[in-house]
Amino acid sequence: MAYNDERDDINSRGPGDDKLDELEAAYAADMNRKSVREEELQAARDYLGVILEEAEGKSIELEDKKQEANALAARLYRTENEIGELKAQSKRFNRQGKFLTFWMCFSLLELILIAGLVIALYLNINSGKNKQGDTTNVKNVGTSASSDPTPAPDAEEPLTARFSEELPNLIKYVSHESIAPFTVSTEKIDGLEYLVFSHDDIRVCYKNEYYLDEINFRKSVVIERGDSRFTFMRDYDLNADPVELCPILTNIGGVKYLTFVDYEGNIISGVPSGLRFISCSDFRMCECTDLKQKVLNLMTVEALQELSPIEGYPCVYSLTTSKAAYKYAISDNDNTEIQYNEFDIPEIASEFKLDVTDSGINWNTNVKLGNGLYLGALSGSLVIKNDTVLISGAKFGAYVPANQEDPALQGYIIPSERAFDSYLTVGGYNGERFYVAFNDKIDTCEYYWDNLDTSDPNNWIYYDADGNKASYRGIDVSKYQGAINWSKVAAQGVEFAIIRLGFRGMNEGTLELDEYFTRNMKGALDNGIKVGVYFFSQAVNEKEAIEEANYVINLIKDYKVEYPVIFDTERVTTYNARANGLGMEERTQLCKTFCDTVEAAGYKSMIYANTKYMLMGIDLTQLNDYDKWFAVYSSSITFPYDFEMLQYSESGSIDGISGKVDLNISFVDYSAQ
Repeated sequence: MAYNDERDDINSRGPGDDKLDELEAAYAADMNRKSVREEELQAARDYLGVILEEAEGKSIELEDKKQEANALAARLYRTENEIGELKAQSKRFNRQGKFLTFWMCFSLLELILIAGLVIALYLNINSGKNKQGDTTNVKNVGTSASSDPTPAPDAEEPLTARFSEELPNLIKYVSHESIAPFTVSTEKIDGLEYLVFSHDDIRVCYKNEYYLDEINFRKSVVIERGDSRFTFMRDYDLNADPVELCPILTNIGGVKYLTFVDYEGNIISGVPSGLRFISCSDFRMCECTDLKQKVLNLMTVEALQELSPIEGYPCVYSLTTSKAAYKYAISDNDNTEIQYNEFDIPEIASEFKLDVTDSGINWNTNVKLGNGLYLGALSGSLVIKNDTVLISGAKFGAYVPANQEDPALQGYIIPSERAFDSYLTVGGYNGERFYVAFNDKIDTCEYYWDNLDTSDPNNWIYYDADGNKASYRGIDVSKYQGAINWSKVAAQGVEFAIIRLGFRGMNEGTLELDEYFTRNMKGALDNGIKVGVYFFSQAVNEKEAIEEANYVINLIKDYKVEYPVIFDTERVTTYNARANGLGMEERTQLCKTFCDTVEAAGYKSMIYANTKYMLMGIDLTQLNDYDKWFAVYSSSITFPYDFEMLQYSESGSIDGISGKVDLNISFVDYSAQ
């Protein structure tokens, strides 16, 4: 209903005209006061506009306050709308002028209160302009320099907030072992709450509580030692597991560092986006933000124009390190996928692992083409020189099958479809490092190497679980030891000797007898030393392997041979011998043929090889039933597969032999069989 229509209705009533005049006068007075209040409201609005204009002109440090001012402005506009609603209500309820006056006064008081809050906010913004944060490096605690803004004693205490309200509860569940040697607590520093990791006199403090009006120094880490303090900025999440924030004490080159590792986003894996090392002695800090590039610089991977000879794998990629070069043959489909998807070449980040310990920092990663072609593994350590983080001891090894050096492959490697969980390291003939996967189809070694006494380099002894001697001392000899005084050898405690019977020529392939064979056999046996024999093979087919076995059997029939008759199969690295071109399958079959022939004649057979040939020259999965004579010249024996005799030195010294001699122990007493 229109206002004029309501007025006409009132004037037509008659008897209550005086009362109506009184109400009209009161209403007019209310409207006048309302007009005055609207002018005051407009003035407050204009003043608020000035404040907002100033707030918009401030730097990023005042951004939060500007948002609060905008929120108050919005509330002010809402109040104005409420007053407009009251005006409409006054038209409908003009008979109740006294009630309307009371309601408008109440709203006006609310408006004045809001305006007061705006003014207080403005004063608070101006008062916070002079607050400063400082990342002073090394300073004395208690001096005027400070890493965090601290209010003056007589100033109004600024408002603060916390990153985590649950921090005291979170640290209750942190085990000491997970952060050792540090302990963890929450403490007040300069009036603000920090997460504190302590060890001896070192304290690493993460700020949890901060002033609302500080922007640049909300997240800072303070390191304290005695009366010195060092502050640096670091992004961290105090609502996550506190263990992730605990620094690691690391000894690098004799210097103790506090180590901090940062990753991209929230995923604690891959190549760290940053590493900080802070010296515990003088707070000197060095950083590494390019670790991924440092690792990639260790090798060069590129596609080549040449074609590989391997059927189905025509495309070639090369990987070159400072030590060796490798060529990989891949299929057309894999090559198309790599080029189409533009994968990193090579890809190292997805499986990168960093191991930070109290004794140093090591890292390792798989090296891939695309998502599923594993080229090998790369590893190394980190060192610090002249405040620069460097990579040390980098090693790359190619994942290869056991038959990698078969002539048919011509040196090309077909990438593995998986990373090797466990592998054995073998050197290639051209300086390569090969990683050959552990094969669970081969019988494993059950010796407990802690029971091997290597204190005497010329006489290793193995003991059983009860401490009893469980090995037998031996040597192996050929014409290269010359004339041997076997009585002196026997007096040294040598229990058995493996004597070279002969060899097949590396060129023509003729069978040759070792010129000292007869003398050595007689000298050893006459002095109570048990004997076995070995033959250096250059057989290239099964017929020749049988010929070699029969040759040996015929020459030993007149001797008491209690130790094995041994097939010595090796690749000659110093000469292009006639058997060098054999593949793994061919050599394996020759081993079986020779040994089966010897066994049929009533002798114990055995196969001799070093680590490389045991892994890559013959297929041990087909030779579990044959004894092995394994050669490795190190007291650290990592070869996992079964063997019965160990050749542990090629430079032994035995009285009665001039010059050096090979030393052996047997874990089996063959004379008792």
